[in-house]
Amino acid sequence: MTPLEYFDASSKNQAWHLHMPAEIHGAFGGVTGGALAAAAIALGRTVEPNRIAAGLDIHFLRGLSTTQATAQVTTLSSGRSITILRVEFSDDSGTPTTEARVVFAAPESLRTDIQAANRDSGLLGPPPSDLSENSKPWRKPEGVEVPIIDTARPRASRVGASIATLVTVPWETTTDGSEGACLAADLSVGPPVDAVLPRGTWVPHPNPDLSLRFSGPATRQDLVAIAICREISGGLATVETEVWQEQSLVAKGLSTSLLLSRS
Repeated sequence: MTPLEYFDASSKNQAWHLHMPAEIHGAFGGVTGGALAAAAIALGRTVEPNRIAAGLDIHFLRGLSTTQATAQVTTLSSGRSITILRVEFSDDSGTPTTEARVVFAAPESLRTDIQAANRDSGLLGPPPSDLSENSKPWRKPEGVEVPIIDTARPRASRVGASIATLVTVPWETTTDGSEGACLAADLSVGPPVDAVLPRGTWVPHPNPDLSLRFSGPATRQDLVAIAICREISGGLATVETEVWQEQSLVAKGLSTSLLLSRS
């Protein structure tokens, strides 16, 4: 099942209509941001099927709590090397919820004969070989429905000062597989913030944005996202993320988390 098939996407009246099943909803009453990021890239591929995803910047304006959504795809710029698209999502009432900008690169314009000497290393990774056996399934918070836990089956393990999240992507990988990297990266944002909060304290900390740069194909459904909370100040947490497929770095990201008061 491709990502577009997973979202049951269809085009009508110059708009895309998607089914965002409850299985990909998160802890804050709506579709998890990683699924929306994946949908943005998948829709972008309908415009540029022969180009590869190079980057994504997505902002979550408000929760998309309905299972039906519409999306508008607009080409902002298209040249010999790159295409930049804007993807705007609305819920079933027509209220805008998400805006993404996706960058696609033309493979024929890229020099693929050049490789970095340190390409197998990263700032946070690569994942240790015993990561899978030492990771633990995410715990479901009491009284809160988090369907994405059952869907993506995330498991977590500490890696030095970082937290590694193992994720199973619920759709088959296609082309460069960047849609799966989106889901893994977004799910990795929360655990490192949890890890630095005072023990015994829980604070809601949604991430209203996610920026990713893709550095290689993700051809498998099992990915590892390693993330670290770099700073918390003034109620804002900055989280850095790397997404790995075994020993290959496939994406690098940055996001903000909001530490919300309960009042």
